[in-house]
Amino acid sequence: MNKLATATDLQARLTHVLDTIEREFQPLTDAQLRTKPANGGWSIVECLQHLNLAERYYVRQLQHKVDKVGFMQHNPNDQELESNLLGRLTLRFLDPTSTTKLPAPGMVRPRAAADLNVAEVMASFLELQTLQRDLLGRLVYLDWNGQKVMTPFGKWIKMRLGDVVQMLVVHTERHLAQAMRVKAGLSL
Repeated sequence: MNKLATATDLQARLTHVLDTIEREFQPLTDAQLRTKPANGGWSIVECLQHLNLAERYYVRQLQHKVDKVGFMQHNPNDQELESNLLGRLTLRFLDPTSTTKLPAPGMVRPRAAADLNVAEVMASFLELQTLQRDLLGRLVYLDWNGQKVMTPFGKWIKMRLGDVVQMLVVHTERHLAQAMRVKAGLSL
């Protein structure tokens, strides 16, 4: 797939995420959002807080790259996306249809649901996803194959920009599906 089509697709998917949050989770009570599933795992608010913690780092990195570009007014160059092994593996493991369970590193594990301010978590989530969607419109001016983004796992582990922007959306969709399963188990 090429960069411009991918960016448009990712923006549409993030719009769907935002619509889903508004439709499915905003009407719920704080108690419902904090309820853990019977089989264990995270509550809805813990899923959203995990995404806030995990994605805030990357969104800052993307914002920094966009800020360095400035205000380009010419058309962005399109390009065919190339993933390296790290990018392909990350996208495969984080895909919502993947049955592989990966433990969240400590730095992105949410606090217990009882310790979270639901309104703040929701507001932060909506802000981050909206910012990410808006950034995609400016990230298309960058080289998605050549530009690298540092990971929080060390300065020596970097991912291609194209893999990172796709990974963020796939990761969001994975945990949104998890949160929807939690909601399905609630007695409403």
